Amino acid sequence: MRKLLLPAALLLLSACSGQPAERPALAKKGQPAPQITLPKLLNAPVKELRNWDALEGKVVVLEFWATWCEPCVDYIPKLNLLAERFRGKPVVFLHVTDESEEDVREFLKLNRIDGWIAPEAAAEVFKAFRVYGRPHTVLIGRDGSVAGFPHGDLDAETVMELLAGQYTRKETREPVLSTGAALAEFYLARSEAHSGTAQYGPASLTASGMSLEYALEWLYGEVDRFDIKPSAAGELSSSYDIRFRLPVSRAGQKKEFFLKGLESSLGLRVSRTEREGEVYVLKKMPGGPINVKERREYGGAELNGAVLEVKGSGFGVLASRLKEVLREPVLDETKEPGPYEYEFELDSADPKAIDALLQRQLGLKLARQLRKLTVVEISKPAAK
Repeated sequence: MRKLLLPAALLLLSACSGQPAERPALAKKGQPAPQITLPKLLNAPVKELRNWDALEGKVVVLEFWATWCEPCVDYIPKLNLLAERFRGKPVVFLHVTDESEEDVREFLKLNRIDGWIAPEAAAEVFKAFRVYGRPHTVLIGRDGSVAGFPHGDLDAETVMELLAGQYTRKETREPVLSTGAALAEFYLARSEAHSGTAQYGPASLTASGMSLEYALEWLYGEVDRFDIKPSAAGELSSSYDIRFRLPVSRAGQKKEFFLKGLESSLGLRVSRTEREGEVYVLKKMPGGPINVKERREYGGAELNGAVLEVKGSGFGVLASRLKEVLREPVLDETKEPGPYEYEFELDSADPKAIDALLQRQLGLKLARQLRKLTVVEISKPAAK
């Protein structure tokens, strides 16, 4: 009899020992979150995450992102505002990427993320939380269960509902998924997504809420300017859900295949050319540059509010910053490779005001001149 009672006693002991129930392999709303292992953490009170213990009792906004993902980067300021609003509350914003720690730290020199950052996450983590495109948000409630997948709809009200355990919203849409069956695929539809997500490879693109300009930059590489003809303006003003794929062995044919798809579906003609056009050029003033300190070694750069702090570089990083503000190409023609240490405070987006700031702070000037540019022309010929 004692031999029969012993297993029952052990079962009872196990049931009362507080051991966590087995977690599901895939994230599902209303179920415990899948197990998580993150070998590296930045901006966090712990150096790694081997389970959910450090986050017990907290709301977790699990944000899957990448430095190369433009919609992800555009979404960061909104998440930063939410992180600031709920500072001191049991809420953790956890930004997860599969990129290297080195690449992430380089990105952080010019971009601020208020939250825990997990570089070098394994593919199993992305699979467990159903990440098919980025940005991809998963909400974890204080009870450790998956509350939802908001797809860009996250706001302060949602976080407050999660804190109160009263989150009841329905997600607006499912992410765009590739079926995995076709060897070649082109799918294009006008999107209803509130924000963009994208995932791409050498011969594949899966996107939701994406502009055609962004898709064409993926296709052509860096583009200085888009020349959108009036006939094509309507199509270019929309955002799209896109599924495109070719075998990797045929990646060299992706341009032909993708452009044929645009022509067949929207009637668009796309061509790439080089032409002369007006751009902004960064040049030295007589006696310039000023207020710069020579460095022996190259260092990084950091954007603190309106101030660009350069710790060891030329003026190429300044030209890149001006390009972001002016939304037009800015070429560095100072012929000053550096490395220099300097600061530049930019509090205006007006070209004339920027020119005055450059002259006063650095002995540089911003000129409008003709240069050879890479231009992508988009038109829509009249139907015959």
